[in-house]
Amino acid sequence: MYSRKEEEDWEVTANGLYVATRGYLIRRGYCCSNKCRNCPYINWRNDSEWQPLPAECIKRARVAPKSAVAAQALLAYHQQQLKICSPDEVEHQTSMVEHYQRLLEHWGIKNERR
Repeated sequence: MYSRKEEEDWEVTANGLYVATRGYLIRRGYCCSNKCRNCPYINWRNDSEWQPLPAECIKRARVAPKSAVAAQALLAYHQQQLKICSPDEVEHQTSMVEHYQRLLEHWGIKNERR
């Protein structure tokens, strides 16, 4: 039987594929590293409109090793971009650096790269 809760957890694409919603992924509480379309933990899709979750929504939970590596790589990327970006990109790059630092901290992972 189909319930309202399922409707909030999944969206159906034009191709008939079920895609987990951002709300569902937040409630699940961890990144599975499957590059989910609506992943709230890591900007897998490099979407220009993507915004990190507020820090209070990030939970420490089980994290796949490849998620940790990806977060460290993205942190290093945004740190590098911060050094070479134009003045109008500084705010975005700074917020991304802060996001990945918080994410790694909440996951209990020390950032090896600097």
